[in-house]
Amino acid sequence: MEITKLQTIIADAQNKQLPELTKRSLPVTPVGNMSFAIVGARRCGKTFRTYQYMQELYSKGVSPKNICRVQFNDHRLQKLLAEELDVIDQAYFSLFPEKRGREDVYFIFDEIHRVEGWEDYVLYLLEQPRCSVLITGSTSKLLTGEIASALRGKNFSRELTPFSFLEFVRHYGVESDIVSSQGRASLLKLLQRYIEQGGFPGLLDLDVRLHHELLTSYWDTMILRDIIEAHPEDNISIVSFTRFLYALLARISCPVTINRIATNLKQEGVKFSSETLYKYMHYLQQAYLLFPVEFFSSSEKVRGQNYRKIYAVDWALADAVVPAEGVHPTRQFENMVYLELRRRGYGVSYYRTRQGYEINFVATDRKGTAGSGRHLFQVCYSLSDPDVRERELRALGKAASHLEAESCRVITLNSEEILEYDGVEIKIEPAWKWLLC
Repeated sequence: MEITKLQTIIADAQNKQLPELTKRSLPVTPVGNMSFAIVGARRCGKTFRTYQYMQELYSKGVSPKNICRVQFNDHRLQKLLAEELDVIDQAYFSLFPEKRGREDVYFIFDEIHRVEGWEDYVLYLLEQPRCSVLITGSTSKLLTGEIASALRGKNFSRELTPFSFLEFVRHYGVESDIVSSQGRASLLKLLQRYIEQGGFPGLLDLDVRLHHELLTSYWDTMILRDIIEAHPEDNISIVSFTRFLYALLARISCPVTINRIATNLKQEGVKFSSETLYKYMHYLQQAYLLFPVEFFSSSEKVRGQNYRKIYAVDWALADAVVPAEGVHPTRQFENMVYLELRRRGYGVSYYRTRQGYEINFVATDRKGTAGSGRHLFQVCYSLSDPDVRERELRALGKAASHLEAESCRVITLNSEEILEYDGVEIKIEPAWKWLLC
């Protein structure tokens, strides 16, 4: 590739005015001599998070000329090969030769995984004095052992999801007032809007019909680019694969077994082997579209013997795609809580007591924390029905002592109290408050 073309791309990026941004909460904290990766589903805001990172650098006195930003979805780079990637730093340092080895230079590569074999170039840059690398990608391969091995352990990744409720509130300029009656009412109203719209940043200010249509367009693009085109060797049929997807999405927040889905599809005339469906499920995880949650147990055998529960990267996206009546609001609500637990860095499982009572989520702290690190969450849209209330509390009461839980919560739409049940303290908390804590 011509070095002059890269010089133009680099200079244009430096002179480009940054767009208005809603501050994202995901910290970007590069580790010395390691690349930093922002990963997540398409359209979740990875590119804009890199813009925010640039603003953070500017606020520390870093000059735009010390930033080399390259977006690999640029049509001018479509034919760029891995062995040609070094033209990037050649072009940069030909523009600013005085900076080589003397000043910190920040390389930002958006969607670099489009270039097969890119890892060696990143390793090369990390070996250069005073060079740091930030990359983004729409594939969980940036988190897995495959890439960690290729980068020789020199990559640190963080997952970005669509807007959290805190970011949603920030986007609309609403004060996080959880004390006054007016503030609480405003947050409840905004939460209901959040549940309806979901968190994809680019769609928040659209009318309902266009919002729904674009969510469907997002999904089609994700499936085509990140599944079908990303795995040409599988010769995946879009029609058949879509039937499998609908079967999964219809079970959002519900128990799922791949074998049962395979049986049902065969009865409908769509033939899949269970092995193929497990592979497709893995692809969906790689593209950050769906997340399976396993039974809480230290035994791999026990986990494998129990069903999984499936959650989507965005509940509104799942609702827009599923045929017929879509995803019930109570299951969207549970999906919302799951994503927040994932954002907060918990390991997330579900649990079922010997009596058959289910705990929606066992959230486990990262290793190294004091205590058991286990927090139990029930998710219930409303506790107004006495039978429902008893069911949710009873499950927590039975599971808390057995799992040595540090805390027990019921997340609801708008109920709040602290009570004791079977000697266990349980905090009932409205989602609009818990999501902001």
